Amino acid sequence: MSGRENDARLWRVAALALIIVAFVFGALAISAQSDIDDIGDSNDPSLQGEVQRLQNERDAYVVSAIGFAFLGLFGFFTLTDEGIPLRLAEAQMISSAKTRQSMVSGLSVLGNGSYLPASHGLTKQRVLIQATEGSAGPPSALSDDMVVTPGRDGSLPGMLVDPPGLKLLETVEADYGAVISNAGIESAEGSLQVLKHSLSLLKDFHFKERDGKTVLRVEYGILLPACRAVRRDAPDTCRQMACIGCSCLLLAAAKATNKVVKVEDVDNSGDTVVFTLQLSDW
Repeated sequence: MSGRENDARLWRVAALALIIVAFVFGALAISAQSDIDDIGDSNDPSLQGEVQRLQNERDAYVVSAIGFAFLGLFGFFTLTDEGIPLRLAEAQMISSAKTRQSMVSGLSVLGNGSYLPASHGLTKQRVLIQATEGSAGPPSALSDDMVVTPGRDGSLPGMLVDPPGLKLLETVEADYGAVISNAGIESAEGSLQVLKHSLSLLKDFHFKERDGKTVLRVEYGILLPACRAVRRDAPDTCRQMACIGCSCLLLAAAKATNKVVKVEDVDNSGDTVVFTLQLSDW
C-alpha cells in the first residue's frame, strides 16, 4: 500500500472515530433529557437545582455531539473524497494545456515537439518545440538557463522549455525504483507500469516498432475526461508539448535511449492517442 493510500486510510479512521464520539455525546444528551423528564415539574429547590444541572449537561452534550459530527462528516466526505483532488488535477491539466498552446501560438512557434535527454549541456531533460515543421534539430550545445527562445534571430530553432511530465518521471524513478536511464524502451516501458497499476494515471500504453518508426499508443485512466477536453479545446498540445502522462512516456523514451525523440505525427481523434516518433542521435 502506498503512502497516499495509508494517509487516506488514516483520515477515514479518524473521521469515523469522530462520528462515534458524536454518537456517544448524543446518547449522553438523550440520557440527560430522560432524567429531566423523569423529574418533571417540581417546586422542590433541590430538584430544581438538579434539573438545571442536567439541562446544562444536556446542552453541552448536544453542542459537543454536533461539533464532532460535523468534523467527522467533513473529514469523511471531504478530506477522504478522492474526487476532489481528481477534479483539481483535471482542471490543472486542462488549464495548463490551454496556457501552453496560447503561449506557443502567440510566439508563432508552429512545429512539433522533440524530447531531449539530459546531455549537450543540459543537466535535466527538456522539450524543444520547433519554430517551423522544417526546422533543424537541436543545437549541439544547450544550457539549463535557456527557457524561451523563439528562434527569430536564428540562435535556436524554436522554444526550449520544461515538459509537464518531467517531475512525474523523476517521482516514478525515485519513489517506485523505476530504472529508465539507458535501459532501452522495452525495459523502460516495463518500469513505467506503475503509471497504470499504482497511480491509475494511464489505462494503457505501448511502444511498438512499425515501418521503421517508433509508435506510442496512450490512453489515460483517471484523467481521461481531462484528456478529452484537452484534445477538443487544445488539440495541438499533443504534437507540441504533451500533457503530463504522455510527456512522461516521451521523456522516458529519450532517457532510455539517450536519443532525441521527435513527434512526427499524432492521431488524437480517439481516446487512444497514437504518436509516430522519430528517434535520432544527438
